[in-house]
Amino acid sequence: MSARPLRVMMSTPAIRDTTNPYIVQLVDAVGREVDVRLFSWRTAILGRYDVLHVHWPEIFTSASSGPKRWVRRALTTALQSRLALTKTALVRTAHNERPHESTSTVDGAILRRWNRLTTLWILLNERTRTESAAERVLIPHGHYRDHFARYGRQAATADLVSVVGHIRPYKGMEELVEAVADDSAEGAFRLHVAGKPADAALGRVLVENASGSERITLELDFVDDRRIVEIISSSALVALPYRQLHNSGVALLALSLDRPVLVPDNAVTRDLQQEVGASWVHLLDADTELTRAIRDALGHGIPEGSPDLSAREWPLTARQHAAAYARAAEIRGRR
Repeated sequence: MSARPLRVMMSTPAIRDTTNPYIVQLVDAVGREVDVRLFSWRTAILGRYDVLHVHWPEIFTSASSGPKRWVRRALTTALQSRLALTKTALVRTAHNERPHESTSTVDGAILRRWNRLTTLWILLNERTRTESAAERVLIPHGHYRDHFARYGRQAATADLVSVVGHIRPYKGMEELVEAVADDSAEGAFRLHVAGKPADAALGRVLVENASGSERITLELDFVDDRRIVEIISSSALVALPYRQLHNSGVALLALSLDRPVLVPDNAVTRDLQQEVGASWVHLLDADTELTRAIRDALGHGIPEGSPDLSAREWPLTARQHAAAYARAAEIRGRR
């Protein structure tokens, strides 16, 4: 008799239109290798499964009000206690080296306990430093080609630059919009920023910074998959001048749609440039004026063909995740 497949609970609840496409693809691909369960508090605390796979642990305690936050903190503490008292393994994907937003003292303590409980880390790039000494496995971030293949692409406009995705303070969109609005140099280009700001105050800053500029289009709301493809494919460049960039799903999304990207120059982005080619990944030096760097990248045009993303195929990624889950279950079982 063959052994039953591993039961893996993802930290993601029901898949919705707003679910991160990376998670959508991961659940689908890994579900062909192991028995995947989507998250619910009841099952997570009381149910039977072998591995819990967590991506952004700070989400467990986020809530729209103080009372709800305390309820989620209590549930999270109960879940952590279940992990500590059983042989259930905790696998963490290290999307970032640390949370982008600051946390309270209570939530910081909860995050540190997640780190102590981690059985195995999945790294999306080899440069990632983790918050504990648990075993580490490198599994590169999968591409988005298959997920977005159902949507028709637009013809690129040579002077159009875009940014898509959730707008958060660390991404530096305020500075980007302000720089484009103030730019009076020759070779002017247009900018399309699309995504929902993290809060109303950030949205107001973007509107104020873009005021009076006919070169800037702001689409400050959630953008669905079809609209994402329309915006990126109609652009000649996707600009991501983030203050902090360690892993970027948007960069891989643009490359999956055969559009070059401009990203901050650091060790991770240099690795990406080496993987897919300098014509696809332009590096933004800290000493170079942002609008000048954008014009320089636009001057190279869109390369012929497609970037090589063969190391990021989802069947391979799924097998690597299944092996990581099995290894974590083995480690936890020994303990």
